Amino acid sequence: MSGIRKRARRLACRLGLDANPLRRRTDRVATFLAAQLLLVVLVGVPLVAIAAYGWAGRIGAAEQRAERSWREVPAVLLKSVPAPNSFASGLFGYAWVPARWAAPNGRPRFGNIAVDVGVSAGRTVPIWVNAAGRPTDPPLTQRAVQARSATVAAVAALAALCVLSLLAWAGRALLDRRRLADWELAWAIVGPKWTKRFRSRG
Repeated sequence: MSGIRKRARRLACRLGLDANPLRRRTDRVATFLAAQLLLVVLVGVPLVAIAAYGWAGRIGAAEQRAERSWREVPAVLLKSVPAPNSFASGLFGYAWVPARWAAPNGRPRFGNIAVDVGVSAGRTVPIWVNAAGRPTDPPLTQRAVQARSATVAAVAALAALCVLSLLAWAGRALLDRRRLADWELAWAIVGPKWTKRFRSRG
């Protein structure tokens, strides 16, 4: 039991929660600010992450609603894709070639689409188009929305921690300047008295 009390006293001393009369006002302020910072980190940062996750989820849900009119349609290639060893195929294994497809309203559309290399003209490849018939990326899946929301939440929590760390550093710097000023003032008052004592003894 005594060991637990000793550890508790040491912890209270380190946190500045003991009744030490030598503690200055700046020490008490530093203890209060440290407690407030810990509270904000434990409560505020998770709330920021939850809010960011919800915000990103709502944006993703809105995008999914807007993408409900998108359709996957077959596109007929009007030109053969360059061979894999051709410079026109690029470094990513695909090339842009002209193709023909039908918009969701049935009207024919023409344009360049990205397809794998080595595909000949006349082949049919599936592409996603929006309501106007323009090629687009595949619509967002629920898993993609959740992954993006989690990433946004993690970035928001990290940003909040960085901001709090900067505020803690700035507060510590201000308190250290105040401590130095207090020490200089105390020495200016006590120093001459001690100097006279030492000279009188010497």
